[in-house]
Amino acid sequence: MRYKSKDADKLNEENESIIRKRSAKLKRDLEDAVREPSSSSGNVPASPSPGAASLQRNSTSPAQFIGGIIGDEDFDEATINGAMEAIGLDDNEYISARFTAGGGCEVGDLTTRSSIDALKATGYMGQANPTKILMKFEAHENESHAVRWSPVERMVATGGADRKVKLWDIGKNSTEPRAVLSGSSAGINSVDFDSTGAYILGTSNDYGARVWTVMDNRLRHTLTGHSGKVMAAKYVQEPIKVVTGSHDRTLKIWDLRSIACIETKFAGSSCNDLVTTDSLGSTIISGHYDKKIRFWDIRTEKQADDVLMPAKITSLDLSKDCNYLICSVRDDTIKLLDLRKNQVISTFTNEHFKISCDFARASFNSSGLKIACGSADGAIYIWNVNGFLETTLKGHSTAVNAVSWSPNNNMLASVGKNKRCIIYSDS
Repeated sequence: MRYKSKDADKLNEENESIIRKRSAKLKRDLEDAVREPSSSSGNVPASPSPGAASLQRNSTSPAQFIGGIIGDEDFDEATINGAMEAIGLDDNEYISARFTAGGGCEVGDLTTRSSIDALKATGYMGQANPTKILMKFEAHENESHAVRWSPVERMVATGGADRKVKLWDIGKNSTEPRAVLSGSSAGINSVDFDSTGAYILGTSNDYGARVWTVMDNRLRHTLTGHSGKVMAAKYVQEPIKVVTGSHDRTLKIWDLRSIACIETKFAGSSCNDLVTTDSLGSTIISGHYDKKIRFWDIRTEKQADDVLMPAKITSLDLSKDCNYLICSVRDDTIKLLDLRKNQVISTFTNEHFKISCDFARASFNSSGLKIACGSADGAIYIWNVNGFLETTLKGHSTAVNAVSWSPNNNMLASVGKNKRCIIYSDS
């Protein structure tokens, strides 16, 4: 028994040594790939094989810039090794899958490529992607413009050209609306909830914005005063105030107690979208037709320096910590800005990705590690913030206008020109 115990100890030591060596080699190669981003930029991207998503890296993108980016250290060694061995990938193939630009990961045949797809889909290369269609239904009588998840329920709100805001109970898999919110006399451009999920904001082409209560579906406030269609609205100092952005080149701040505009900010260019940095709305960020992102400090009434984009801006979205901003741009790119520096730190694009319209909406996921945006080709493109195109989601037959990632799980909602709303899930 003593000799058997010694043999077992020796075998365990050898196994641990092999694992340590494999881990050290993997980390060295990963570090080398991060230090030399230009090494992949010279490769000519190959066409993705059928059924395999292109894992694409932007050569101008920094490898890691957000605290908490998912890497190999987020998965224990046994998990990674088990997954690799289960599908027949060696270390070089795994490294190539994570760091080779374009769809032409040089890892062998179609079977291996499909295996890499399986790794990505199950989360071994990062968070799992919502690749399965959970629900599909016609949300509006004609084109659907807007979609937003409730912050507290498994419910989405949609807005369409039929002048309706509709609430859908995803938790019950119901394809009949939970509520239809009326009051608008023209198409809906955007929808948004307050942080408690008790109120919903809708903006419209009738130059107005409206507030409904979710519990009883009643229209509570109608905000009129703009001279152009209203494209976006957000709560500031909720539930007291709302800010709206319009094509009349102004932003207006409204006091809901008096139902009156208390301040007008003259931007000089049509506003397509806006966000606020916190529940107090201390800073308003707006995206405009003249290619500029504008920053408004409502405490000092001063405007910070603008950030110029290469084309007109269609949407903005903030990470949960409010340190990072994504901006979808009409030149068919998405820009990632570090708001602590007020500068662009990464650009996301793809040869097939085309912004669908002037109000196309992109979205961060709840962790701020992935970015999703619909395209004119009917696909939804999902990038990792490290620069990789992780996958494209199919399901829409026409252009996708807006996407929204659930704040509470890994579900993604999307709407497009074909009336349809599709809910994607990772399970």
